[in-house]
Amino acid sequence: MKQPQTESNVLKNGLVGAFYLIGLQIISRLFTFIINTLVIVGVDDSIFGVSAIQYQLLSSIILFLSREAIRRACTRVNITDKLNNDNNLKSVINLSWLVLPIGIGLSIIFENFFLYTSTKETLEILNYHYGLRLFTISSILELLSEPMYILAQNLLLFKIRTTVEGFALFFKTFSTYYFIVILNMGLIGFGYAQILYSLTLVIGYFGYFLINIINNNKNKDNKEFSNCFKSIDQLFPKFSTRIDRNLIKLSLLYTWQSIYKLLLQEGEKFVLFFSETNQGQAIFAIVSNLGSLIVRFLFLPIEETCFLMFPKLFPTINNNNNNNNNNNNNNNNNNKNQENNNNNDDFKNGANVLIVIMKFLILVSLVFTCFGPGFSHLLLNLLYNNKFRDTNAGVLLGFYCIYVGFLAINGVSESFVHSVAKEDQLKTVNWVLIIIGFIYLLFTLIFCKLFQNIGIILANCLNIKLSNMIPNKMVLLSFIISFIITNLSNKYIYNAVSFKSTCIHLLIGIICFIQTCTFIYLKEWVSIKEFKKILSNKNK
Repeated sequence: MKQPQTESNVLKNGLVGAFYLIGLQIISRLFTFIINTLVIVGVDDSIFGVSAIQYQLLSSIILFLSREAIRRACTRVNITDKLNNDNNLKSVINLSWLVLPIGIGLSIIFENFFLYTSTKETLEILNYHYGLRLFTISSILELLSEPMYILAQNLLLFKIRTTVEGFALFFKTFSTYYFIVILNMGLIGFGYAQILYSLTLVIGYFGYFLINIINNNKNKDNKEFSNCFKSIDQLFPKFSTRIDRNLIKLSLLYTWQSIYKLLLQEGEKFVLFFSETNQGQAIFAIVSNLGSLIVRFLFLPIEETCFLMFPKLFPTINNNNNNNNNNNNNNNNNNKNQENNNNNDDFKNGANVLIVIMKFLILVSLVFTCFGPGFSHLLLNLLYNNKFRDTNAGVLLGFYCIYVGFLAINGVSESFVHSVAKEDQLKTVNWVLIIIGFIYLLFTLIFCKLFQNIGIILANCLNIKLSNMIPNKMVLLSFIISFIITNLSNKYIYNAVSFKSTCIHLLIGIICFIQTCTFIYLKEWVSIKEFKKILSNKNK
């Protein structure tokens, strides 16, 4: 019997999904980036720091701890399998709805935590408590959309996510500008914009599934829903149906990984919250948002797509074959040999996809690592009208560009391990990750005291290891030379108040960039062709 989704279909859907997600990130982030630049110029640093660090940290804690483990576990279940469709679907639905009560409990705990641990300076900011409450409510509303999000991801409906999240980001951006710049509402304005974002997600995801189920019941051709959903009741939990034990176990295992990931992604915000002023938090938030554009544009969508693809490209790992083997010891040996050969082919093709993607991401990250530090001051001065010229924001952004190089390989390799590891391997990985997470926090605290904001980024780099998938030596040499030249130009030629020196600095950067791209084309052409094959789905 054929599997519901062949490897080629999974790869095709995954790559199409990656392009949709990358397109969403590029269009929405460029648009929001322009509006947010206007907001940053017009808002007080302390208000922006509280919103970007403290409020976002509260929201991240609630969302991460409530849904991340359940989300990852549910995406490993194949709800399109005709043999186990009904049981798998019911288990996924029931488990996905647990995020709501978990989120409500966590929101009560952490909202009070922020109120009791905030400094006197922060508590005196107008409407601080009200704004905090609005972000708590928005987090709960966003969790309400999670069951439908999980279904959309499991069915590889990337278009839906692109559309819904795109509209949500546009509404949030417009409303933020309206509430903050035009109405000057301060922290309350950020809260209202966040609630509009969450409401759009709920309406978008639920609306899509409800409309398609209604259309399916009217005998309209709907391939996506004909095998899975026949009534609206299927979208809601049923207390009479038990959740599969293996799914619960998997969720518990991923809970520890969620804690580690929270420490990794939001650890610097914890340190900033306890050790930096509101203005310092604002500077780091601005640099972090600007420096991580490539992460949100490219790395994050590819990481998410890889997490969905790898369990299906390596299907033998995720199926409980050990349980089946005990009952099938007397099966035909020829069938076993054929199955082993197919498994080997799956591993080969999957490994090839992993290597090519990693190589591509490393090359992209080297561009930012090489050219970012030399042009960070210029970029900040152009964007924010010299608002941060007398701060360490330029140096901080330069270090963040170097940090991006570490992030490139970490996301995809982490997705591979987490999506295909067996249960006993996940247990071992969990303990290692938790220990690394706390060591990372310790480094963050130490470096923050020694190097201030820059120390946080140095700690992040130590937390991520480099892979052996290194580009050609000549390519690396061209990156090193460009790095040295652009930084010397930044130090001795660039002057923020001189138009001539700015143009010369830009020209030097363009020349270095062209020569680097030339070496990439000449020395990495084989890798480029392999990446093109994957994109066009020509490889089997």
